Amino acid sequence: MAARLARLLLLLALAAPPALRWLAAHPAAPPPPCRPEGRGPPPRHWLGCAADPGPPRALSDEERLHLGLALDPNTASARALAFVPGLSRSLAEAVVEERRRGGPFGSVEELRRVSGIGPRRLERARGALRPGVP
Repeated sequence: MAARLARLLLLLALAAPPALRWLAAHPAAPPPPCRPEGRGPPPRHWLGCAADPGPPRALSDEERLHLGLALDPNTASARALAFVPGLSRSLAEAVVEERRRGGPFGSVEELRRVSGIGPRRLERARGALRPGVP
C-alpha cells in the first residue's frame, strides 16, 4: 500500500510541471472592457462599470481628467481646467470668470470670448473640452 502511494505521488510530481506550463501558456481571457462610471456614495465612492454594485454617480472633474475624458467648461473648476492642454492656471481662472459674467458656453468655439484664448490655444484644448457632457 505504501509503495502504491509513493508511486502515485511520484507520478503527480512528474505531471505537475507540464500542467503548470500549459496553464501559463493559456491564460484566461481578460474581461471585456467597460465604460467607466462613478459608483457609490461619498466618501466611499469608486470608479467602476455599469454592472458593479452601488448607486451610480457622475464622475468628478479629477476622475474625468484621469480617464482622459472631456470636461464641461460650464461646470469644471478652475483647478481642473488648468490641466487642459493649452490652458494655464490663469487662463482657467479667466474661463471661470467669463462663464460667471457672460453665461455658459454653447460650444468650444465660444471660449474665444476669453481674453488670451486664440485659435492655437483653442485647437490644443478642443479634444479635452465639450460643453454639456454628463
